[in-house]
Amino acid sequence: MITAELMDRAQTILSEIGIHESRLPCPRPESGHHSSLLLPCRGLDGRDFLLKYFVPPEEGKWYPPEVHIEDYARREIAFYSFLDSWDCPRREIPAPQTVLLDPQDPPHWILLEYLHGRPGSESEALSSAEVFGLLERFQELDIDRMRERRNFPLNHWDVLSLRDRVVRLMYEPLIYIVGEEIWMQIRDFYTEAVRWCETRPKIAVHGDFTEENILVDKHGRPHLFDFERVGIGSPEHDFTWFWIHSQRSREWKREFFSRFLMGKFGSERVRMEWSMRASAVYLACRRLRFSFLTHGDEDQHRGKNLGLLRSALAGGSKFFPA
Repeated sequence: MITAELMDRAQTILSEIGIHESRLPCPRPESGHHSSLLLPCRGLDGRDFLLKYFVPPEEGKWYPPEVHIEDYARREIAFYSFLDSWDCPRREIPAPQTVLLDPQDPPHWILLEYLHGRPGSESEALSSAEVFGLLERFQELDIDRMRERRNFPLNHWDVLSLRDRVVRLMYEPLIYIVGEEIWMQIRDFYTEAVRWCETRPKIAVHGDFTEENILVDKHGRPHLFDFERVGIGSPEHDFTWFWIHSQRSREWKREFFSRFLMGKFGSERVRMEWSMRASAVYLACRRLRFSFLTHGDEDQHRGKNLGLLRSALAGGSKFFPA
């Protein structure tokens, strides 16, 4: 959550590097996981920039299992450094240009090119074809090159890693929230999911591939933002993340899903569906855990997240559109 203290810290950084806050619209005020805030700013020469300030760890705040909040900043800095050396013109991965990087470890900020957004609603500006285009280009990244870079704590989004986080690290709060019967279903589900998906290829994964992290510029070109969760994992993870988080119409999401699985049959399609369900079960469990630890029994979203969990565990028509 953005506080006056965090804003003061970000503005102090602006003063130190000789630029000032501007009144330009912000792509989004903070990251989806509240680990950073964005501040449009302007240099003395009139050029527009975007400062991303990484929020330091807070005592008493709950984070996802195995998360080190400083690694969000390390990943973002490492990924932009990777792009600067491998794709400086941003021909392969459309993303903001890097202006300045905080040399400290862990880094506290990064200064990026400011991209002027296209007027209109997101649904008008971003088509499903553009979403798939971004997804395909990101998945073509060379993960071996990313692995070779120092101080790049890549996240893991494969089914085995998701199972490990849920079954090993979320037991205590989840058993209270969902009960023993559903907890056993979760364990059995992941045992079967790993059996189906352990041979799935591992590719580059954005980790927070949502509409809020895609900006269509004034020329109509979509750009990716927020690489704090970037890593390697299942080919279906980013698609599933986008599909579940999307606020588009049911019809749009049905067509989006159908396009993703077009031409996939037999065991290949079964593996893809198990992988998608594994990502959805993980997301539901993580939401339930976080909300319980933060709000206790007053969690207003528990019913919705339990519904997502049950439908993903069931699969078939209860989870996938007809």
